[in-house]
Amino acid sequence: MPLSDAEWTSLARDVRRMLDRAATQWTDTPAHDPGVTFVALFAFVAEELVYRSATLSEPARRVARDATRRAAALASALATDADDGGDGLQRVRYFSGQRLDADDFQAEQDYVLDRLARRNRLLHGVGIVDGLAVTIDTGAGSPTPRVVVAPGLAFDALGREIAVDAPWSAPLPAAGDALLVQLAYSERACGAVPVVQTDSGPDAVTPQATRIVETFAATLAPAPVGDAIAIARVHRSRGRWRVDPKFTPPRVRS
Repeated sequence: MPLSDAEWTSLARDVRRMLDRAATQWTDTPAHDPGVTFVALFAFVAEELVYRSATLSEPARRVARDATRRAAALASALATDADDGGDGLQRVRYFSGQRLDADDFQAEQDYVLDRLARRNRLLHGVGIVDGLAVTIDTGAGSPTPRVVVAPGLAFDALGREIAVDAPWSAPLPAAGDALLVQLAYSERACGAVPVVQTDSGPDAVTPQATRIVETFAATLAPAPVGDAIAIARVHRSRGRWRVDPKFTPPRVRS
C-alpha cells in the first residue's frame, strides 16, 4: 500500500532526526559497525525519497532533499575517516564483539613503543641516561686486557632504550691505536613453540617465538657504526690500553 504525502513527510523527518543524533555519538568507521549499517539504510531511504519526489508535496520534497544531503555528507565523512589514518600515531579502538588477531595486538605494541620513543627523542635527546661507565680490566694473571661496560641506560637517535642490565666485557685487540666503545639497540626472539600452519597443510609445523627480548649490541670499532652511540673511547698509550679522559660521551637532557 503506497504511503501518503503526510506519511512520507513524517518518515523523512524521522530520518533527519536520526541522522542528527547519529552523526558523532555512535557511528564508527568499520564496515560492520551498526552505525555505518544504519547510515547505509538511511542513504537507501533518501534515494527512494528522491525517486518518489514527483509524487510528494513541495514541503515533503524539501525535507527529502535535506535528508539526502545530510546522509551523503555523513557517509562521505565516515569514508574519509576510514581511509585516511593521517600522519599521527594510531592505536587500536576496542569495542564489544570485535575480532582481534595478531596484527591488532602488534599495532597496540607499536603504538606504545612509538609514543615512548618519540617522547625520549624529543624531550631527552640522544646519549647516556645513567651508568655505563667504561673501565679497563687488566686481569691479574690474564695476558689480554678487557674493556668493561657497567650497567646503565642510554637513548639512541630514534629514542629507543638501550639497557645494559649486567656488566659487559670484551677482549681488547693486541694491535690498534684507538677504538670507540659503542652500544646499539637490539632485540631477539625467544620462547619458541610449534605452530601448525593451516595454509600449508595439516602436517606443516613451524616454530614461532612467543617473546621478544629487548637487549643491546656492543662493538669496538675505530669509527662510528650505524645508529650505535659511542659511550667511551679507549686508546693505547705506552703499550697499555686506557680510557681516553678527553672523550666526552653524549648525555641526555635532564
